[in-house]
Amino acid sequence: MRPNPIRDKFAGGAPTIATRVFLPDPAVTEAVGQTGVFDYVEFLAEYNAFTLHDLDNIGRAAELHGLGTMIKLDYEHAHYLAQRAVGSGFSGVLFADMRTRQDVERAVGSVRPDTPEHAGTYGAAARRNARPNYGGGREYVTSVAETVVGVMIEKRESFDNLDALLSVPGVDFVQWGPTDFRMSSGGTAAEIDRARSELFDSCDRNGVPARIELADLGEFSDLCARGFRHFSLGIDVEMLFTAWKQLGTEARGILQASTAVLS
Repeated sequence: MRPNPIRDKFAGGAPTIATRVFLPDPAVTEAVGQTGVFDYVEFLAEYNAFTLHDLDNIGRAAELHGLGTMIKLDYEHAHYLAQRAVGSGFSGVLFADMRTRQDVERAVGSVRPDTPEHAGTYGAAARRNARPNYGGGREYVTSVAETVVGVMIEKRESFDNLDALLSVPGVDFVQWGPTDFRMSSGGTAAEIDRARSELFDSCDRNGVPARIELADLGEFSDLCARGFRHFSLGIDVEMLFTAWKQLGTEARGILQASTAVLS
């Protein structure tokens, strides 16, 4: 069994910096690892087409560089895919669309060992994280139990009893989802800001850190000064689009200027 880089950071109280990827190509994960500056990469399976083989290959690529791996999962298939991701070597799971305490309890339980001590639903399995042996031994149980769990708070119903959701044992961090909340609640910008503040207050009451997603570093210093310590920076496809747009636009402008001079 391999160490869990994300769990090591959380257990030590250290800050974390992640980046998100749409592309299931393991070369992308390996490139993130080669930078040497990220603690983990988050594969956005909720939005993407992929195979179970892709999960194995992302795990292999990340392990080359001691890079942690997290998967963000759609609500409908989360129980099954969370277990397959952990079996592929993923260090953590981010569960989307949590509405009730029961949703959060089921999410946490899906990546906790099926033992009297842990009372989860993750049983013995001959998957990549256990080979060449069949899973179920002490080391295997410890490894599964260390899976990092994040929950998305992004639905109107989740605010009916927010403290009940965040007080579920085993939740390691919370991620605010303003876009989903806007759609779910039909709220105004001011109402969305109030909901975010309410979420952060609940995080403080329950001792659960909030992770912040940023497209750039404009707010990074201020957020660090406010006490936030866990961040996810950028998304591969968006960064590629931005770079391509800038490069192509600059090239097109130079070409047009040169053509105008020649004509």
